[in-house]
Amino acid sequence: MDRILAVTWRHTPDQKEPCLTCSDTSRTFSELLEELIPAFQEEGITVRFSDETVDAGGPAENVVLLNGIPISPLLSHAAMGEEYCHASKCMPVPHIHRHYPGPGGVPCDEAPEILFRKAIVLSFDEDVRSQFSSFR
Repeated sequence: MDRILAVTWRHTPDQKEPCLTCSDTSRTFSELLEELIPAFQEEGITVRFSDETVDAGGPAENVVLLNGIPISPLLSHAAMGEEYCHASKCMPVPHIHRHYPGPGGVPCDEAPEILFRKAIVLSFDEDVRSQFSSFR
């Protein structure tokens, strides 16, 4: 059975690339995907990219969907497992995943690279996909 990672970038015409950054490596999400493509191919995963330009009349839009799910909620879902220590000596990193308005009000996301990698894996999980079915 072929597995497909469908990566859709939905944006207004003024956007040049997705506003997604790995906070620990400073890589963009696009750079991370390029690095992962050989590993995907080895595992029999086909990566399909699509680019959807939306009308410029509304608010700025810059969203990446992984298998139909916006990456921001996937990153938040992946981050939930990172804050498992509740002892008084544990100091979880604040804002493991940060969703914020970038230049011109464009929605941006920043997270450690491992969370982007987890988000990709989560986009294949049927249980997770069913939780986010309203986004499709």
